[in-house]
Amino acid sequence: MENKPLVSVLMSIYKESVAVVSQAIDSIRKQSYENIEIIALLDDPEHQEMKKYLARIAEEEPRFHYGVNKANIGLLDSLNRGLVLCHGEFVCRMDADDCAETDRIEKQFLYMDRYALDLVGSYTRLMDADGNDLGIIKRFPIHHKYLCKYLKYANAIPHPTWFVRKNVYDELQGYRSVLYAEDYDFLIRSCLSGFRLGVVPEPLLRYRINREGITQQNIASQKIVSGYLALQLTQHRIFAEEDIGFYRQKKKRHEKRLTEYYAAAKKWKTGGSLTFTDKCAFIINKRNAAEFWERLMCRWILYRDGRYGHY
Repeated sequence: MENKPLVSVLMSIYKESVAVVSQAIDSIRKQSYENIEIIALLDDPEHQEMKKYLARIAEEEPRFHYGVNKANIGLLDSLNRGLVLCHGEFVCRMDADDCAETDRIEKQFLYMDRYALDLVGSYTRLMDADGNDLGIIKRFPIHHKYLCKYLKYANAIPHPTWFVRKNVYDELQGYRSVLYAEDYDFLIRSCLSGFRLGVVPEPLLRYRINREGITQQNIASQKIVSGYLALQLTQHRIFAEEDIGFYRQKKKRHEKRLTEYYAAAKKWKTGGSLTFTDKCAFIINKRNAAEFWERLMCRWILYRDGRYGHY
């Protein structure tokens, strides 16, 4: 491993339990690619049990380094702070409640090198809170050409699977403050800046499902912002961060209506009772047509990607 470049594994920890975080960190410590450093940021300064655990790991693992934020600053700012501490030529993202396969870093490094890519993801293997297998998610294109097309309609590479050249983060100045869509924004900016993306067609990460999930309001906000971000690809330019914030403020009424739409969808799906009027309002909502079109285009792009045999 002496001739292989340093890889910085970056994670942010918040309210996760020590038991869960220890599984994530152990999966990185056992990687077949050994020339790594692990950078962990604790975003909950009151989490005393986690502080003790991180201090103990730092004593026994020379490749492990951690910091504790003075206050809760959120995932975005924690990652940007962590990027400053990364010394590797590559940055491997890792969520604190997931588990990496033993050869994840090695396979992503070799795949990136083989195809001259700048940001690589992978398929994911889902697991529940207890670690039980729930199946593989592989509904993403694997080739750069179709990943950029896919981004016009949906996020294309799961954030916890990213393996990125550090110079990409440096040139794009890390993540921008784009609520609930920071990773989507980063991928779009990467495409527009000429960086090449790819996905290893293997499940290299075990992704833990959050039972609580994202709120309906947050889903609505994410949809509105994501729709605006996708216009960057159509217009071939990167929007200013303040313009994105202004757009979201302008769409507050739309966000409220969309929140009601997703709340009704969740209620209906989980067997809740809806009035006849509410059902009709949901069925004829124009959002249904938009969602259908997005799914149709994503399926078509995946089909084309499957027939595309080279980069």
